[in-house]
Amino acid sequence: MFVDREEELKTLEECWSSKKFEFVVIYGRRRVGKTELIKEFIRNKDALYFLCSDRKPTYNLKKFSEKICEFTGLPPVKFGNFKDAFSALKPTSKKMVIAIDEFGYLIRRDPGILSDFQEIVDEDLKRRNLVLILCGSSVAMMETQVLGQRSPLYGRATKYMKIKPFDLSGLKKWFPKSSLETLIKIYSVTGGVAKYLEFFSGRDVEAEIEKNFFDPASFLFGDAMRLLSDELRDYSTYIQVLEAIALGYNKINEIANYALIQPKDVFFYLKVLSSLGIVERTVPIFSPRKAKRGTYEISDLYFDFWFRFVSPFQAEVESGFLDAPLENFHKHFNTYLGKVFERISRYFLIKMNLLPFTPTKIGRWWHKDKEIDIVAVNEETGEVLFGECKWKENVVADEIVSELRDKAKLIDWRKNRRKEHFVIFAKSFKKKIDLPGLQLFDLSDLEKFLERR
Repeated sequence: MFVDREEELKTLEECWSSKKFEFVVIYGRRRVGKTELIKEFIRNKDALYFLCSDRKPTYNLKKFSEKICEFTGLPPVKFGNFKDAFSALKPTSKKMVIAIDEFGYLIRRDPGILSDFQEIVDEDLKRRNLVLILCGSSVAMMETQVLGQRSPLYGRATKYMKIKPFDLSGLKKWFPKSSLETLIKIYSVTGGVAKYLEFFSGRDVEAEIEKNFFDPASFLFGDAMRLLSDELRDYSTYIQVLEAIALGYNKINEIANYALIQPKDVFFYLKVLSSLGIVERTVPIFSPRKAKRGTYEISDLYFDFWFRFVSPFQAEVESGFLDAPLENFHKHFNTYLGKVFERISRYFLIKMNLLPFTPTKIGRWWHKDKEIDIVAVNEETGEVLFGECKWKENVVADEIVSELRDKAKLIDWRKNRRKEHFVIFAKSFKKKIDLPGLQLFDLSDLEKFLERR
């Protein structure tokens, strides 16, 4: 099923309508829907689509040669290199698309292929009425080796798109009859990744989670290890690092103790995981990026859920002993959803224009045992918003507001010279109250915003 991606398709169609050569780089994490986007775009167009394999360059050249010959009507021939293969595309006034998927496999096996494609673009394709698409799943590789300043292809792409997982608006299109609470649960374990959404119907989410994550034969049980093994040679220590963070050990010393490595070595693993888009470092708002108070969290929700609920019980699941992992899942899933709800609340504030001002900075704040889930500021106007997110029913709003005001007093930013706003998100409120500068949003409110979008 192909849903959403209207903006991405619009960009590609503009390239198709162009009267000149267009070079498009598409990249994003695996399973996010890049291939489906390309196939939707080239539907009913004169197009050659080639999927690279993680094999020797000679194998990919042989298969590409076959595609070129089939596309051009030439008798079968194996070209000596990719440049010769592209040269077989005779100039024509008819628009065409050449899409090479998983281009990163070519780079990984032969980095020199980038120089070959520089020549292909500069000497052969630049003056043609053609769209060239290079697509890859290794985000770090595509950003540095294809788009980076040191790349032979630097500055040649006319368009580049980082394809992101679906947000809640995309999920609503995928599951139009599902409640917001159901969408949040699906989002919390899939992160909006297109391939993972295919395994859910939205009818009984927790049962579907059990089926898809706690069965050793299921795709979602095995994909975390497949993705790591595809990017990393020895991923055993990475597993321990990710498991530590997912379980709440998110400071350097805590991660080191859990993973049984030296604190100085943790930085290496975190740097690699950050480059893969799996982990990110956060610091309290108003603190510099290099502040020592920074903590680490798993930004990819599929990995976050997997390493929180599946990884610690992987042996039990594979052996069929499901009592402990399922008990742990049902006992702690609601707490996990509370953390995801913070992310969801920030999404609504920004995407649904619920903020009372335009923020210049938004994040979290914490100090010792005090924490505020959302802090947004406009550094020019001196406005600040403090927010709390409660994944609970019948929340007593006045109690939360009182606690939030007390915590806000601990923040020195423009103290006594700022305009304060407050917001509380909850599954539901026992009673909604009306106070100046206070906004209350429950799931029913948020659902209405989502339906209007």
